[in-house]
This record gives sequence, C-alpha cells and structure tokens, in this order.
Amino acid sequence: MNKKKQMAFNLNNFLLSMSQALDSVENRVYNTSEHHSKRVAYIALKLALEFNYKKEGLFDICAYSLCHNIALNKTKKINKEYCELSNEYANKLPFVSEQKDVLKYQAEHYDGSGVYGLKEHDIPLFSQFISFANILDTKFDLSKSSIDNRKEILSFIKAEENKLFSSDMIECFEEFSKSTSFWLDLQNENDVMSFIFSKLQDFTIVLDFEEILDITKIFAKLLDDERLLLESCEKLADFYDFEHKDKQVFLIAASLSKLGKLFIDESILNKKDTLSQNEYEVIKSYPYYTKKILSNIIGFADIVSLSSMVQERIDGKGYPFNYKAKDLSLKHRVLACLLVYSSLLTKKSFRNEYTHEKAIEIMNKMSEKGVLDSSIVSDIDKTLK
Repeated sequence: MNKKKQMAFNLNNFLLSMSQALDSVENRVYNTSEHHSKRVAYIALKLALEFNYKKEGLFDICAYSLCHNIALNKTKKINKEYCELSNEYANKLPFVSEQKDVLKYQAEHYDGSGVYGLKEHDIPLFSQFISFANILDTKFDLSKSSIDNRKEILSFIKAEENKLFSSDMIECFEEFSKSTSFWLDLQNENDVMSFIFSKLQDFTIVLDFEEILDITKIFAKLLDDERLLLESCEKLADFYDFEHKDKQVFLIAASLSKLGKLFIDESILNKKDTLSQNEYEVIKSYPYYTKKILSNIIGFADIVSLSSMVQERIDGKGYPFNYKAKDLSLKHRVLACLLVYSSLLTKKSFRNEYTHEKAIEIMNKMSEKGVLDSSIVSDIDKTLK
C-alpha cells in the first residue's frame, strides 16, 4: 500500500459508525430506538447463517443492513424513491460478493404487496432478510426485555406467514429465537457487536483516497448538494499547493463536515425564524456528533480532526470545543472559512444566497472581529472570484 495515495478501508467498520447518524434519522421518522441498524444486521446475519451463506455473503448482508436506511433523510418515507435512491448509494460502496438490487427490493412483501409488487422467490434473499429484521425492530423494538413483547413478536410473524414473510424465514427465526441468549443479546449494543465481529471475516481493502472521497460524498448528499463546498476546497487546496495526500484528506474531511447535522431535526435546521437559545445549543452540537461518528473509523484520525473543528474560531469563541488560534492549523482555518463562504453562497430557508462580493464583505467583517483568518479570506476572494 502506498500510504501517500491509499488507505486501508473496511466497509463494515465504516458503516457501523455511520449507522449512528442514519439511525438518528429513522428514529425521527419511524420512532425506532438507538442501535436499530445494528439489531437489523444482527438478525439478518442470523438468518444468513441459517441459509448457509459463506463469509463474503455474511460480510455483505451486515453492510447492507447497516445502511438500509441511507436514503431516509432525503425521502422521509419508504417508497419507490427511497428504494431506488438507497440502491443508487449502495452501488457506490465496495461490497465483496455479487448481490443485485438488495436495497431496491428491501420493502417487498412475500405475497407481492410491497413497493414493486415482487413476490416469493423473485425477491432477493438479502432483501428478505433486511425486510424481516427491519419490520420486527420497527414494530416491536427488539431491545425491550419484556417477555410479552417476545410473545407478541412470535404471534405476529405467524400471522404474517406467506404474507409479509416466507415460511422458511419464520421457521429459521423461530428456531434461533428459542435461545434466551438471542433476546438478551438484542438488549445490549456490546453483545450485538460481539456477535457481528465473531461472524465476520476481515475484508479490509486498499482504496485510493479518491475512491474514499467518492464514498464519503454519498453522505454529503444526504444533507445538501456538496459540490460548491468541495469545488471551493479543491481550488484552495491547489492554491496552497497541498501535497496529494493532504489534499485528498482535506476534501474527504470537507465532505463529512456536516455529518453531525443528521442528528438534528429539520424543523431546527430549516427554521425561518430566529432560533431560540435551546435550538441554537442543539445546532452547536453537530460538530460534536461528527466527531463521535468518525472517531470509530480506522485510519480517519486526521479526517476527524478537520471535520469536527469546522465551527471553531481563532478568537476561541467557536463551538463545540472552544479551541483557540494556537490549536487551529492552516487546514483547519481554511476549511472553517470555506464552510462560511459556501454557506453564504447557498440559499437558506430564512434568506436568499449572497453574491461572492457580499459574502467576502461579510467575512471581512468577521475577520476584523478576530473570528476568521483575514489572510485566508483574502485568498478566497482572489481564488474563487
């Protein structure tokens, strides 16, 4: 591996972290509980083992499960757009086995009453695994310890035999759910994770930084169009003559810099009126969540540092960590400035977009107050005009 051009990447490690943000969205839309996608992966893995899938298939069903809700922040409901967009995003991820349209058909029902009307064996098995696990955890919350909840689940799946689910799927679930340990595992994230790691082989691969960037751009698109910010970052990186690795890490960090906003309700993010003090505190938390998500991804240390410090200011009055000028490198300062610049040039719910000239005027006033680095604002003016 050429460390100046490449990085070791494990898809499940990446998606286990990203699932925290995706689950936050599903919680707001469908009231699922924390670690929902990990429980979906746990049950889907159990089913795949019963169906005798080999190590590549087990790795992939876990990954598909962890990102099954990847398009929900865009569509806000499960429909054809959701399924097609989920499939489009999934096709850009580096799975290790040959599976087709898994997320496209994740909302099919065995009797043909699903989104596309596929029925029985026309539905890919991976799609059936995810549908089964997702429906159960959404409807019943499998993290609950109640014995009555278990009985209701078993009664429900029998009632839905050959309707929502196949007889084979139900038979497998009934078999492994006889174990008390199955239900206890579901109540604890650490036990779910232990099971997942015990069943997965390590399919870490070496990817070029550009390939990593293509993956992280998917998550930038979940919130808004990332092109303006990334185009600006690329031009500034070239202006400062960043080395290849530094430039790519800078761009990857930029693409993930708003990730923590997936934890924040859109009613706050898109509010037209002035934010209340409590709402502003919620907004200020998003870089903290960005750091929380990315810190668990192997090899992402430099990316975490850049992505999570985009709202820090050289006067020490930024958020959420209150770093001061001495803590902020050139890249930190450039990315912080470019985030302000791209935000000013983007239309918001409460205002229209500004011109380049007006944005620079506003940023110059910020630099006069010691908020932004004046030399970088000047470079942005020259480079992006």
